Amino acid sequence: FNVLFSLRGDFDVIRVVVFPVVGVIFMGLAMVAAVKFWPQFISDVIMPRIPQKKGPAKVSSADEALFLVMFALLIVYGTITHFLGTHLWGCFIAGMSFACVKPLHHPHHVWVKQT
Repeated sequence: FNVLFSLRGDFDVIRVVVFPVVGVIFMGLAMVAAVKFWPQFISDVIMPRIPQKKGPAKVSSADEALFLVMFALLIVYGTITHFLGTHLWGCFIAGMSFACVKPLHHPHHVWVKQT
């Protein structure tokens, strides 16, 4: 779409060529992190450090922590890719970053339950 928007005025190489290329490179790196980094980081580093709630709770503290990480990653990736073309790239990659978190589909259930 950047090429179409550039037809109405001056052709800006940075906005039309460089930013989208950097955005695609960022998406590639984020995809690798989604498979190699995030599942292990969430399961092995974040979740073991979350204390359990006392008494019966509708939403566990682990689910709250997972939701916070999901929302933070959504904002960070969306903001970065907003400046590189469109925020939708970041939203997609943020969602895919939790596809390999074990147990599978649990992040989806946490997202649906808390939004």
